[in-house]
Amino acid sequence: MSLRKNSIVLTALFCGLTLAASAQKTFKYGAALQKADSTGFYRINLQPAFIAKAKGDMADIRITDAKGNFVPYIQAGSLPQKDQKSFVVFNTIDARLPTDTGTTYVVENKTGLPLDRLWIKLQNTAVQRKVNLVGSDDLKQWFAIQENIPLQEAVQNSEGTYMQSLSFPASSYRYLKLLVDDKNKTPIKFLQAGVYTAYAAMLAYTPIPGLTFTRADSNKITFINIKLNDNYQVNKLHLNITAPKYFKRSVIIYQVIGGYKEAVLEAELNSIKNNDLLFAAKAKQLQIQISNGDNQPLAISDIKAYQSDEYIISYLEGKQSYHLLAGDSTAQAPEYDLKFFADSIKDNIPAINHQAIVKNTVAIAEKPKAAKDYTVLIWLAIIAAVGVLLLLTLKMVKEVGKKAGE
Repeated sequence: MSLRKNSIVLTALFCGLTLAASAQKTFKYGAALQKADSTGFYRINLQPAFIAKAKGDMADIRITDAKGNFVPYIQAGSLPQKDQKSFVVFNTIDARLPTDTGTTYVVENKTGLPLDRLWIKLQNTAVQRKVNLVGSDDLKQWFAIQENIPLQEAVQNSEGTYMQSLSFPASSYRYLKLLVDDKNKTPIKFLQAGVYTAYAAMLAYTPIPGLTFTRADSNKITFINIKLNDNYQVNKLHLNITAPKYFKRSVIIYQVIGGYKEAVLEAELNSIKNNDLLFAAKAKQLQIQISNGDNQPLAISDIKAYQSDEYIISYLEGKQSYHLLAGDSTAQAPEYDLKFFADSIKDNIPAINHQAIVKNTVAIAEKPKAAKDYTVLIWLAIIAAVGVLLLLTLKMVKEVGKKAGE
C-alpha cells in the first residue's frame, strides 16, 4: 500500500511539474527577479526592455516561483488612493459619434496633466465587459490609447456603486472616450470619471536606449524617421530644438508597423513650451512630420524617447527565487484574488528590479523514450539457431548411420 501511495505522489508531482513547465513554455521571454529581503508586498519595476517583449496591453506578464507556479499580482493603478481630497471629477461630454457602437462615455481632462490612470465610478454590476480607450484634443479626430481593458465586477457592498482604475500608456489628450462593446446586451452605467491629482503629478518616465533618427526637409515639411532597437512602448519624445528663437509649428507623430503608418498624436511645438510630446505607441519605428509653412526648418540637435514608469505589485517570500515572463501573444489578462485585498497594501512599499531579459528556455520534462522492441529479432535468432542445431543433428545422425553400415 505504501508503494502505491508513493507512486501516486510521484505521478502527481510529475504531472504538476509538467503542467507548470507547459504553461511557462508559451512565454518566449523571461527575467530573473531580484530576491526580496523579507516576506511582504513589493513593487516590481518593469524596465522598457521587458515591456518591449510584452503585448501592448501587458496581459501576458506573469510571475513564477521556483516551482514554476504563477504568483498573483496587481497593477499599480489598482491601489486605492488614500488622499480623497485630491480627486478631481472630470466633466462629462456628450460626443457620441454615428460610428460608435455600444456604450460610450466621454470626459474632459481639465487638469492638463499627462495621465496613465483613470478612475471610473460605475453602478454595481456583475457582468464582464471590455473597454477601448481613445483620446482626442478636438472631439473630432480620435487616437487609440488602449484596447480590451477588462472591467472588474463589483465587490459586494451596500453603496450600490464601486470604483475601478484603468491603467494605460501615459497620454495628455484633452478628451478621453471609453467605448464598451456591449454585443447587443444591456449596457453598463458610468457615473463619473476622474483622477487623483497627487498621483498624476508624480508621473515619471524611464529613458529608452538606442534611439537613432534621420531627417529630410521637403516641400515645407520636415520628416524625421526614428528607429528603436526593439518594439518599445514610447510615451514621451523630447525634441531639443536649438533654433530659431521663436517658433510655433504643427506636428504629427506616426507609429510605423509593417510599413503601415498610424497617427498617434497631433500637437504643437512652441518655443515657450518644453516640447515634450506625450502619446502612446508601441513600435520599432516612429515618424515625425513638422509643418514649417514659409519658415526655415527647425534645428533639432537631439531626440530622446521615454516610457512611462510601469510596475506591478506582488506578495513575495523573502530570499526566494522568482521570474518574470512575457511574450505570449495569446495570453489573456489574469484574474487574481489579490485585487480584492488591495486595501492591505501600505504606502511606500519597497521596490525591486528584474535582471536582463533572456529567451525562456523552460523545458517540459519528457518521458523516457521506450526501448526498441527486439522480440521478433530474438525469436528469429532462436529459430535460426534451432534450425542450425537441427541440421547439425541430422548430419551427425547420418554420419553415425554410415559408420554403423560399414
